[in-house]
Amino acid sequence: MVNLTIDGKEVTVSKTATIYEAACEAGVHIPVLCYAKKLLPYGACRICLVEVEQMKGRLIPSCTTPVTEGMVVTTTSDEIVKVRKTVLEFLLVNHVVDCPVCDKGGECDLQDLSYEYEVVTNRFEGEKFDLPTDEVNPLIERNMNRCVLCGKCVRVCDEIVGYGSYSFINRGFETKIATAFDRGLNCEFCGQCVSMCPVGAILPRPFKFKARPWQLKEVDSVCGYCGNGCTITLGTKDKKVETIRFNDKTGVNDGNLCIRGRFGYSYVNSDERLTKPLIRKDGELVEASWDEALAAAVEGLKQAGSAAGVISGARLTNEELFLLKNLAAAIGTDNLDNSGGECYKGVTEGLQQTLGLQASTATFPQVENCDAVLSIRSDFYETHPVFGMVVNQAVRRNNAKLSVIADKRGKFTKLPNARTLLHKPGLEVNILNAMARVLLDEGLAKTERLNGVEELKGALADYAPETVAATTGVDAEAIKVAARELAAAENAAILLAYGLPYTAASKELGIAAANLALLTGIAGRPGSGLYLCGEKSNSQGAIDLGILPGAEGMGVQQMLTAATENQLKALYVVGEDMLSSYPDRDAVEQALSKVPFLVVQDIFMSPTAQKAHVVLPAASFAEKNGTVTNAERRLQQLRSAIPSPGEARTDFAILQGLLTGFGQDAAAAPADVFGQLCAATDQYRGIDLEMIGPQGYVWGGDILTPITRNLVPVAGTQPVDAEYQLLVGSSLYHSGTVSTHAKGPQAVVAEAYIEFGREDAKALNIQEGDLVKLRTDAGEIQAKAKVDRRLPQGVLFAPYHFGALKLNKLYRGQAAIPVQVG
Repeated sequence: MVNLTIDGKEVTVSKTATIYEAACEAGVHIPVLCYAKKLLPYGACRICLVEVEQMKGRLIPSCTTPVTEGMVVTTTSDEIVKVRKTVLEFLLVNHVVDCPVCDKGGECDLQDLSYEYEVVTNRFEGEKFDLPTDEVNPLIERNMNRCVLCGKCVRVCDEIVGYGSYSFINRGFETKIATAFDRGLNCEFCGQCVSMCPVGAILPRPFKFKARPWQLKEVDSVCGYCGNGCTITLGTKDKKVETIRFNDKTGVNDGNLCIRGRFGYSYVNSDERLTKPLIRKDGELVEASWDEALAAAVEGLKQAGSAAGVISGARLTNEELFLLKNLAAAIGTDNLDNSGGECYKGVTEGLQQTLGLQASTATFPQVENCDAVLSIRSDFYETHPVFGMVVNQAVRRNNAKLSVIADKRGKFTKLPNARTLLHKPGLEVNILNAMARVLLDEGLAKTERLNGVEELKGALADYAPETVAATTGVDAEAIKVAARELAAAENAAILLAYGLPYTAASKELGIAAANLALLTGIAGRPGSGLYLCGEKSNSQGAIDLGILPGAEGMGVQQMLTAATENQLKALYVVGEDMLSSYPDRDAVEQALSKVPFLVVQDIFMSPTAQKAHVVLPAASFAEKNGTVTNAERRLQQLRSAIPSPGEARTDFAILQGLLTGFGQDAAAAPADVFGQLCAATDQYRGIDLEMIGPQGYVWGGDILTPITRNLVPVAGTQPVDAEYQLLVGSSLYHSGTVSTHAKGPQAVVAEAYIEFGREDAKALNIQEGDLVKLRTDAGEIQAKAKVDRRLPQGVLFAPYHFGALKLNKLYRGQAAIPVQVG
């Protein structure tokens, strides 16, 4: 710690702090333009100049100068004010003063500083900038006439996002911020530059001319997409969500968001939302009252009893999931499941068998300080972009060694010094086994207190790196180096995402990853962690609350089979478009067509809802209160920001009505149910809502210690012999199917596509945008071609989000699908 004096106030701060950070801790205001707490010190704007007594009165930038013992700092004086005012005058010489039509008005740092320092005239004259406005992309507008060259957009895109869209070009008075070759912006569209810009140079186009900041009501909540659980601040006006506000003061994401979190909110305002209950009469769905719809649903589920099934999505709140579980008990059925019933088994069965846990062992921020990171699948960035930004910081700031086990190249493979173990599709377990073999053979494994060491050694006899290299196509030395780096690291992380398009070998991958975490000592070690991250915002909460088949119950796949065989009498589907997203579309369609009674609860009239006998209109995440649990076990609060459209109700209110119909008492509010679920759930016992503050609450603590330490042998697979194989996965711009109703993601990727590597496209004479067909014995799909350089030869890719493609006619949960092209 260091002691210093700021404006006569004695302050004690960390020795790594800057003068500006010390002043903030002391409550002393120093103006800044180029500073952001999540970016490295830069010192471009010179607004933050202060005087340090020991430096003989020389003015220095407070945001880049580290504190020293005994330092005496003056933050304001006549001379300092004069210098700051001069800096502002320089900035305003060329700056276009169009505040009345600038969307930054009311929250522009330059505007505020000009007011604070009374810059009403300018002693300097110069020609105003007259640069063209970049409106090429649909989400971000760039008007460099307003730029103050603070460099925050350049730095956030490089330091946090790792994309590098921006750079300074030219020199002197001609200096400006531009993209490569000064073309229109074409990037990830995460909007990080929008959040960082202190002026109106970079603005969100969907919010243009919608409202002034003081007209917005701000409500802190949690993003409704992936398992990152990012804190978002909803800016609402006239009962609509108009924008997502920048907020780096609450939550664990430091204000970082991806395209879905920043621009994917508009589906809550969609005119396509369901607004009234529907009941099927004479073969047609017709509007009905809530009393009539709930009565019909209760009657149908009562008649089915133990032959009913309940299938939930993982975007409901914990309180809603708890009521849903109670409803299944009231119906008298053990047939309860979520998210397709297979993809989460790496957590519920894989980690359970090895670690005795059903959750990740550490929190996201710890990854920033890791020395080595192993990502299983390059798709991890696509499924969890903001966690991916944490990995980028570990690589760039901490020089972490990143290894990526991947069947295609992706964002992670482009990071500095990343090692890509590019393999034939579906062979991740083989490579993980080979890494475990290296640790054991070279004496690098930490085998103390581990069970099953000898059994694992025997099972790995056929997984020598050279043998696995011949099978997978990965260099044997790369496997060895990745294993050694993981073992040598003081802090290390293993990352694995799961979700509907990653169903294949879910359990086996969870076991293999856990074996590696045990052998390296990662599991349960402070600063290290094994992360299994779910696709949906409350995937972990669904596991914690046991939205899983009971002892005598059926999972999703068994329920669908039973429905097809006329053994399931009713099905209640909540928040899932099974027909569009679940593997094996034909089997799902047959089951939904044959089940005698189908209730669907959703916010849109999905293809699944169109087959229902009763449709219940539900609320979006922006319209409900409750809690969700993200992939690092962090409980956070959802808060209602707008009313639901029409007669739509929250899932909580709908479940209350159904429970009442079964003669069950249901708590009046989510807060009451939270107390009940905490008492009934081991992981949450002792937690109350007051403990879930702005940063949430992590059950089990920052490090979750394994209950068991069992090494479990798991077999790999053999490569598929096919000229072309189709991979199914997630696109960076979408999450599940709900994002296809959001204008932001749709503006970037509006329809399905089939991606080809350049070699295959050339061989097949396929051009970007050509209509191509893929065929298997199960059927045929057709979409426009996308040509890129990230796919190995013979490997194709298609995102699963677009129901119209009917990709799941071909996808039945395989790691890769042998296909014919044309």
